Amino acid sequence: MSNDIAYVSTANAKAIVLSRNNTVVGSYCSMDGRCASGSCHPDCELIIGAKNHLKGSSPDSNVQLLEGELIAGIGEYKVGKNILLKAMGLGSCVGVVLYDHKSRMAGIAHVLLPGASNDGKTKHAETAITTMLEEMVCNGARRKHISAKVAGGAQIFKHMNLDILKIGDRNIKSVEETLKKEKIEILATDVGGSMGRNVIFNAVDGSLIVKYSNGKVLWM
Repeated sequence: MSNDIAYVSTANAKAIVLSRNNTVVGSYCSMDGRCASGSCHPDCELIIGAKNHLKGSSPDSNVQLLEGELIAGIGEYKVGKNILLKAMGLGSCVGVVLYDHKSRMAGIAHVLLPGASNDGKTKHAETAITTMLEEMVCNGARRKHISAKVAGGAQIFKHMNLDILKIGDRNIKSVEETLKKEKIEILATDVGGSMGRNVIFNAVDGSLIVKYSNGKVLWM
């Protein structure tokens, strides 16, 4: 089986197109909220360009192929270059992306809890971020080129008003404090609220796609 991920960028829009055996099986398009046809419409110029490029029938200079995808499970982080990074099913958890725009080295952490871990496991915000940052630097990233994007930290159960139960808010605060301590600039955030999220980061251009549990999509 042949699986490919294509990134398409034109003057009007950009998209991630997922293909299996030369068949488009999914897409994330920056025009989703303004396009009457919806995603994966066969007449979309972005989809057509990606399909032709993937088939080799008409190489498109607007299309770049990514080298795969990595998914960070709860309490995990993933690091890679020229790939798609994902953290799925974020409720009170926070997805933290670190990105070196020069080398295109990127990392994503699926933060479960605030603070630091006593056992070195990366489910806590501070431990996850510092460990991921260290691995990125060891793999060629430069600290001075690294910035962050952050999404998640929802309050899924609205009736829980005790501060100790507001894990989402505490996770957000812990992530922000750790990034400040590490002197990493936060370029974009989409945090809080009461809706779950999936986050997808494109290490080719540094865009973060946030897909909400109600189907709406935000590009950052």
